[in-house]
Amino acid sequence: MSFKHQATQKIEIKKMNWLQQFNPRKSLRAHIGLASGVLALVLSLVVSFIAAENSKRQIQQTEGQSFARRATAILDVLDRGMFERTREIQNAASLDEIREHGVPVARQREILEQLQNTFNAYAWIGICDANGIGAVGTGKYLEGKDLNQRPWCSKGRIGNYVGDMHDALLLSKLLPNPSGDPFYLLDVAAPVRDKMGVLQGVLCGHIFWRWAEEALDSKKSQGKDIFLLSKDGLVLSGPETARTDLAKVAPLTMQAIQNGAAVNGYLLEHWVNGKTYLVGWSKSSGYRGYAGLGWLAVMREDVTQAFAPAVQLQQRILLMGLGFGLLFAWLGWVMAGRIVRPIAGISAAADKIAAGDLSYDAPAVPGDGEVAHLSAAIHDMVEHLTLEIAQRKRAEEALRIAATAFESQQGMIVTDANRVILRVNPAFTAITGYSAEESVGQNPSMLSSGRHDQAFYAAMSQTLERDGTWAGEIWNQRKNGEVYPEWLTVSAVRDGAAAVTHYVGIFTDVSERLQAQTEIDTLAFYDPLTKLPNRRLLLDRLDQALLASTRHSRKSALLFVDLDNFKTLNDTLGHHQGDRLLTQVAQRLKGCIRDGDTVARLGSDEFVVMLEDLSENLPEAANQAEAVADKVLNALAQDYPLASGSHHSTTSIGITLFGGAPLESNEEPLKRAELAMFQAKAAGRNALRFFDTQMQAEVSAHAALEADLRLALPAQQLLLHYQPQVVGTDRATARTVGVEALVRWQHPQRGLVPPASFIPLAEETGLILPIGQWVLETACAQLTAWAANPALAHLTMAVNVSARQFSQPDFVDSVLTTLARTGAKPTLLKLELTESMLVDDVENIISKMAALKVRGVAFSLDDFGTGYSSLAYLKRLPLNQLKIDQGFVRNIVTDANDAALAKMVVVLAESMGLSVIAEGVELQAQADLLAHLGCHAYQGYWFSRPLALAAFEAFVLKTA
Repeated sequence: MSFKHQATQKIEIKKMNWLQQFNPRKSLRAHIGLASGVLALVLSLVVSFIAAENSKRQIQQTEGQSFARRATAILDVLDRGMFERTREIQNAASLDEIREHGVPVARQREILEQLQNTFNAYAWIGICDANGIGAVGTGKYLEGKDLNQRPWCSKGRIGNYVGDMHDALLLSKLLPNPSGDPFYLLDVAAPVRDKMGVLQGVLCGHIFWRWAEEALDSKKSQGKDIFLLSKDGLVLSGPETARTDLAKVAPLTMQAIQNGAAVNGYLLEHWVNGKTYLVGWSKSSGYRGYAGLGWLAVMREDVTQAFAPAVQLQQRILLMGLGFGLLFAWLGWVMAGRIVRPIAGISAAADKIAAGDLSYDAPAVPGDGEVAHLSAAIHDMVEHLTLEIAQRKRAEEALRIAATAFESQQGMIVTDANRVILRVNPAFTAITGYSAEESVGQNPSMLSSGRHDQAFYAAMSQTLERDGTWAGEIWNQRKNGEVYPEWLTVSAVRDGAAAVTHYVGIFTDVSERLQAQTEIDTLAFYDPLTKLPNRRLLLDRLDQALLASTRHSRKSALLFVDLDNFKTLNDTLGHHQGDRLLTQVAQRLKGCIRDGDTVARLGSDEFVVMLEDLSENLPEAANQAEAVADKVLNALAQDYPLASGSHHSTTSIGITLFGGAPLESNEEPLKRAELAMFQAKAAGRNALRFFDTQMQAEVSAHAALEADLRLALPAQQLLLHYQPQVVGTDRATARTVGVEALVRWQHPQRGLVPPASFIPLAEETGLILPIGQWVLETACAQLTAWAANPALAHLTMAVNVSARQFSQPDFVDSVLTTLARTGAKPTLLKLELTESMLVDDVENIISKMAALKVRGVAFSLDDFGTGYSSLAYLKRLPLNQLKIDQGFVRNIVTDANDAALAKMVVVLAESMGLSVIAEGVELQAQADLLAHLGCHAYQGYWFSRPLALAAFEAFVLKTA
């Protein structure tokens, strides 16, 4: 064989040896490399599948719970909104001007329209009366209509009512609605009862359905649909057609909602549209005291979109698996070369493993060779050691967790089966004051406070033995002797044979919580300044006193105590000094009563003393109450030491007795005592008065007159009479130059009510504002009517303006608007002001008068000389006329002083460039003397009484 042939053969043998290395049947390296690559690829497939499925489950759980929470949030928004609307309607139904008799319809409509304007979700707010007839409504809609068929009208009489969504064809036609489509509304209604609890009607609000849809829109996001369903499963809002039965579209979803006990949840379902959705749902649970409409909220998302992240994850893992398969095949090829190296390498590896170094990788090798046996042994050893180390790590981790829990903020104590303390944590020491050294080896009874008897501890042990645990509130004692409440949980630890080995107690100091509850009760039932019971606690005790006095036939008494001129003290010395005085008053009142009686503060300077268990005999009980009241008067009349010096104060006391006869409510004795107190005030203060029925009769008459007066304007019972203002003393030839408009009340039962009877009442109640506006508008309209008659067109119209009316911020705008609306000439209008109006805020008065005078309106100062106006201010007022008061005119002929005063007014007017007129002229001699003094304009019975419109016009035409 030639050298060249031998070389070629060697090359071919080497080539065959090199090629055989890639044959898995003949090469361990190829076998391991291929196995590694295949294993990595298979693992990547398995991991990708498991990861995708776990991702889907995680997405389903996370998104499903998110959908359920969002559905719950949607319902919470709707229920909270409906709660607010129901509360708004209920609050409106309790307003005095809504529920009491005699309130004008216009006023009630104004209140409802204010409510509608404040909360623009209302399409309409109205009231039907007790017979179901529309009484008043915003926009005057449905007034006078029979509403008995409306559910809110019939059910609202029984109690608060909330209706489901419905369309409102009538309101869609009445209200501005360009499309003409029906409105979808929700009805909220509440019964309207007066203070006596008598049903007056039903107050209802129609809420636009778009309010609910706007709440849904705010929760929408891309790719996720939201449904709002009725409690029957009908679609109220969502992608499906309104009123669709969702049970026909998604039966499993509706079955889960209707049959499940949970209030929310999620699931996967294949809907009838061919798509599979992830669905989250929730049931309405109401809000606070509002039970809700039973609404259901459903949120869905197509699983192709919901599970898109899982699919992408699976694809990425597969690509990574392919790459790792190639990588591991190469690594297996490389590592196999190392494995098949001499046995010395494996022996060295075994030595390392025996020494505790588990970093060496020794995969199992198939076969019966020494390498296979050695590799298997090393593999088993590594696996056993790894498992043991993992178990040890888990045990150490459990110990770390237990140690961390033992160091929590809750006190912890561990005892053996005989209840000997083995261990306590730092929180135990912080709460009880006992260190671990002082506690270990002791019995937990070392903490006993003595507040619990042996029966309590026996019941605790019995429960612990039966159930393995006991929890409850217990009073224990700290090391310093302080007794405190704690919430304790004791658990028994048992071994495999169910025998108790240890007890573990966990407790929390709840003394701060109980202290907070006590403070809350104190704020709710006691006055924070004087620490006396407040009105709420007084009424509760009064209820008990009413029951006790009725049951035992003994009398009780209420003393309504009010400090005289307390406001003056606050205004002069400050509220802090007033508070100091009130505190001293409280102490003195408590010193005047017996144990068991009550002193309460109603507010400001008002106190109430309740005396119980008085004599059964009424006169004797009255004497007992009077004796206490005298004691109170004397005690409170003593000087009060204050920072600014001593202060003297007196007191007015009203007394009422009760007991034996039933009363309408616990407020009744308070009202009676307060009325009696007012009588004591009227008697000159520093006095006491007993309640009698005459007081109640006067108050009732006053209230009845007020109720009638509130109806006078809407019932058109008011009218104007006109009293001529003339020039010339001869009434046969006197010329009428003006007129004063005087309001009169023609009551259907009382007849013509004198102004002196109702004008002060109107001032007191604020009704003077609408009445004054009516007088102004009627007088201006009459001026416009007279402008067409040459015989009447020259007349000026004098209109009285009250101080309350003039002080309104919009008074100037109101007068100018009235003139513009009626078309009256401003130069013919004369506003009469009283001198008493000039005492306060003169600068503001001058500003308003100047603003009107520049428009042509004139001013006359009525009752001049009877008030307290300063001449310094008077010369600054833009007046046109002074009016001599009838008190000076009445005795002007016989009393030189009155004549002198009248002369002074005339001279003053001339010096200021003002005209002058005298009122109350009833005699020819009075007119003559006034003319002699320089006054040439008159008003009074000598010329004419106030006349109705027709009679006045006839009077003017006759004297023209």
